[in-house]
Amino acid sequence: MYYVDCFSDSFYNALMFSRFRLAICIALCIILFYPAILYAVVFNNIAGVIDGEIIPYWSVLIEKAFNLTGGSDKEVLQKIIDRRLLLKEAEKFKITETSQDNKNIQKVLQDIKESSGEDKFNRLLQEYELKETDLLNLIKNRIIVERFIDFRINFFVVVSDDAIKAYYNDHRDEYGDKVLDDVSEQIKAILFKTESNRRLEDYLDQLRRNAKISINL
Repeated sequence: MYYVDCFSDSFYNALMFSRFRLAICIALCIILFYPAILYAVVFNNIAGVIDGEIIPYWSVLIEKAFNLTGGSDKEVLQKIIDRRLLLKEAEKFKITETSQDNKNIQKVLQDIKESSGEDKFNRLLQEYELKETDLLNLIKNRIIVERFIDFRINFFVVVSDDAIKAYYNDHRDEYGDKVLDDVSEQIKAILFKTESNRRLEDYLDQLRRNAKISINL
């Protein structure tokens, strides 16, 4: 009687190669004949969850494809999470878009079209199965968040003359022969942005602690 040694190298290698070829064939069939399945697997992969709300990976890809947010996938995801947290806060304070905001939204959309080109813009919409209104909604949310930050954070930021003078004295070498009056507005803008960012990060830290957030990237 003839027995096959299932543990021999030749038999094992042949078995593994056969399985590998089968896997390749299945993958090719999915790509060629069932692209919708591939789209669902890749684009609908869960990137994160915030308070039970799923953030699919395609949300990250869309932000990057249309240059709405820069950075690595994880950085973009964090910005999406932060934006959604701030949007919830904006809703509490009934912050909505104004007529001027609507004009700004249209301008941002037009800038995106011009920077990417009409053909590429339309191709991206088709690739990500988006309508122009979907993109407008993303832009609108960003602008509402900016208005909320102005309302909740920037309104309370005050830069004193003493702070401007102290910064000037500490960085005098950077300004050469320029006197304080020449650079006071520039310094004020720097200090304002620094303090605004600090307060915003503190505010976001509190929101993150109170939310249930899961990041899968």
